[in-house]
Amino acid sequence: MDQLKILFDALIVPPNERFGLVWEESDQPETVVEMAEQMFPALKPVPSLDIEGENESPVHYIIEGDNYHTLSALTITHAQRVDVIYIDPPYNTGNRHLTYHDNRKDKSSANRHSKWLNFMYHRLRLAQELLTNDGVLLISIDDREMAHLKLLCDGLFGSDNFIGNFVWVNRTTPNDAANKFATDHEYILVYTQDRANFQLKGVPKDFSKYVNRDNDPNGPWMPDNPSAASGTEKDRFPIKNPHTGEIYYPPDGRYWAFAKRRVKEWKKSGKLVFPKESGKRFLLKKYLSELRSEYNPASSVINNVLTSHGTKELKQIFGSGSPIKYPKPTVLLKHILGLINKHEGVFLDFFAGSGTTGQAILELNEEDGGSRQCILCNNNENNLCRNVLHPRLQKISEGYTVDATQRETLYERKLTVNTLKKTGTYLQEITAISEQYQDSYDELKQSLKDNMLRLEGVRKKPVTVAGIQASFKYFQTQFIPPQDTRIRQACAHLLCLREQTFEPITITLHYHIYKSQHQVTTICFEEPSSWKPLKKALPKGLTIKFYVFRESDYSLVTDNFSKAKVEYAPDKIKRLFTS
Repeated sequence: MDQLKILFDALIVPPNERFGLVWEESDQPETVVEMAEQMFPALKPVPSLDIEGENESPVHYIIEGDNYHTLSALTITHAQRVDVIYIDPPYNTGNRHLTYHDNRKDKSSANRHSKWLNFMYHRLRLAQELLTNDGVLLISIDDREMAHLKLLCDGLFGSDNFIGNFVWVNRTTPNDAANKFATDHEYILVYTQDRANFQLKGVPKDFSKYVNRDNDPNGPWMPDNPSAASGTEKDRFPIKNPHTGEIYYPPDGRYWAFAKRRVKEWKKSGKLVFPKESGKRFLLKKYLSELRSEYNPASSVINNVLTSHGTKELKQIFGSGSPIKYPKPTVLLKHILGLINKHEGVFLDFFAGSGTTGQAILELNEEDGGSRQCILCNNNENNLCRNVLHPRLQKISEGYTVDATQRETLYERKLTVNTLKKTGTYLQEITAISEQYQDSYDELKQSLKDNMLRLEGVRKKPVTVAGIQASFKYFQTQFIPPQDTRIRQACAHLLCLREQTFEPITITLHYHIYKSQHQVTTICFEEPSSWKPLKKALPKGLTIKFYVFRESDYSLVTDNFSKAKVEYAPDKIKRLFTS
């Protein structure tokens, strides 16, 4: 009998009240899931692929390997430390020509979506452990799995923590559908760990209409509608113009948008301005200083950002064809991540693809002075991580050169019914001009558009795009048996990743010391025979952080280093040395 995974373990309720998502559990779990249960999920530094920018803080991470492995490692280093997760997982299209594997369907199964659901469930369950109390998860998806994905996330996060669903209109030309139904959108689901702690920042309001036309001491203002669509009869009181004696009432079916007691007050303050001529309406001022927020709610529909923009972007960065199909445009990621009211913190993408999330984070930091740290996880299937994601972010960080096209019109003729007989003459003129300028341009382009015959000279001038000077550390996933001699170094690497301290100072059997510009991290695996060499090795003038594994070591460290921050190693590491 098939095993069934019932998502809502808590919903063990009478059958007539039961609601949830059920799918077929695979008889053969993923190899990476089994290995993560048996061995330690290490992250091995690959220094040769580090990107050394002038901006050393924050240090961003690229992690190459299966994202389940990566998430397992991050539950050790970043449990409840990740502020934002954005992912663009495989859409389960069945297409095998994509750069990533996008065929999670098992057509021999009773439920062809089960394999994809198993794949996503295991990863989202780990991802949930990483989010802070006010953390947010955003997932791109299309119609194939959107309904299943929402139920899956409802089960993991709770339906009350569903914030909303962005509809991204990602194309303008209809696809060639047999049923003549053009699908021109995708979705971005938004969930939070706790709705009570989360609120989008929204989109900035337009303040250009606020102008101080009359030197009002209350500052810039704009005309406001004095009437409202709802109210009661008591809100239809008369207002008298003090200059002309004219009486004003709200339009039929509408009501004054303010109480009667406000009229006298606002006449005196100048918020209500009355005309000195009969037949004109009074003016109600809305002051810029009265706005409760500088932001409007974000629309659930995202327009004017197309998938083709992402393709053109990669072509420009790599100087040739796009190395991956259907990359998300950077402007899309900047829009949705910019709606989140966080200018710092940890942003994770464990389906990082071509690195769009990384570029979006770097550009947002550059534009608003933020210090968001991004962690990008990607397998290296078809060399995607090393040949696309890494070089893309290296170019964005260090700068790159693109060919900018410059066009000059060399010949132009309007074709009409009367001039069509002269077409041969015009073409001869174009030929003569082409011969004259053939060595002056990279390309001569002839066109006929809107009845205009035109010859253009095209020059491709190299333009340098300045780098953002961001720094990245590159890691590769690695499973290590718990009894392996490399386990101490592997644990040290994870704790260094957690603290962003990577420069080794001292490595001994009992302790490892690493530093950054601002901090020293000491990993005290066991009590040393003497504390003096350790004290001598610690750099001066930096914050000192200790990781210990036993209660006795905690007391000894606090006694010997009174100004140091002392913390127990994460449980998954601690158990390796104390069990």
